[in-house]
Amino acid sequence: MRLIIAFIVIFVWSGACAPAKKHRKRYPRPDYSERHDKKSRKKPVRSVKKKPRTVESLPSVTNTPSLLPTILNKKDQTLMILIDRGKYLVGVKKMAARGTLSPSEKGSQFVSLPAFYIDRTETTVANFKKFQPRYNEKPYTDGKPCPQCPAMGINWYQARKYCQWAGKRLPTEDEWEAAARGNSAFTWPWGNEHRPHRANTFGREDGFLFVAPVASFPKGASPFGVMDMAGNVWEWVTGESNGLKIVKGGGWTSYRSQAKISFRNTVDPKLKNPTFGFRCRRDA
Repeated sequence: MRLIIAFIVIFVWSGACAPAKKHRKRYPRPDYSERHDKKSRKKPVRSVKKKPRTVESLPSVTNTPSLLPTILNKKDQTLMILIDRGKYLVGVKKMAARGTLSPSEKGSQFVSLPAFYIDRTETTVANFKKFQPRYNEKPYTDGKPCPQCPAMGINWYQARKYCQWAGKRLPTEDEWEAAARGNSAFTWPWGNEHRPHRANTFGREDGFLFVAPVASFPKGASPFGVMDMAGNVWEWVTGESNGLKIVKGGGWTSYRSQAKISFRNTVDPKLKNPTFGFRCRRDA
């Protein structure tokens, strides 16, 4: 028994006197980095090529820095606005059901036009009296003088003579639409929705029972800043259809649909209608 106890004491004493084990650093296995790279390596993402979206865009117009954006015509002292050289949409863009068109509209197309100037407003009474001093606007303005109202009751021949006298000419239908629409596909000069206080057409919402002084609706200006291209008075152009001349833009007795840029009214060139007026253009 004593022998067993002595043996246990000797064993415990020898273990306590033995040197302590040092803390060993653990090094990764030789193949650790290779295995870690394989785990952390992301699978390549397969790129998917998206098909380019086709966006319908209108041809751009070309600004000519050497040309002034506005000029004052020397003969009749009218302010004229530059219409840039470029391609313009003319006619009605969207056809009616079954691809038919109204007899008063033409199909859409792009036309190339050189730069030109066009009157900012319709030819006023004051300006027309410089050419024809005996002209009287009172029958069309409820007996009141209105020098800033558009000259009314003017037939196509009188309008042409005035433009020639002023060193200008009547615009073509394409030129007129380019000035009214700009580089857009607008239905009206200001956009595709008819809005109040943009034009003097049929009804009282515009604030006028009869004709209005020119430039009374600045919100209805075209993208180029040309005024009254919708409503107030119909405007003569040089176009012709079936032996009749064309007027554009509608007048103060017209429905909104008749004031669309694409709408054309064909009439006798000798007709002097109270809602007929005009504006001129000249070369740039």
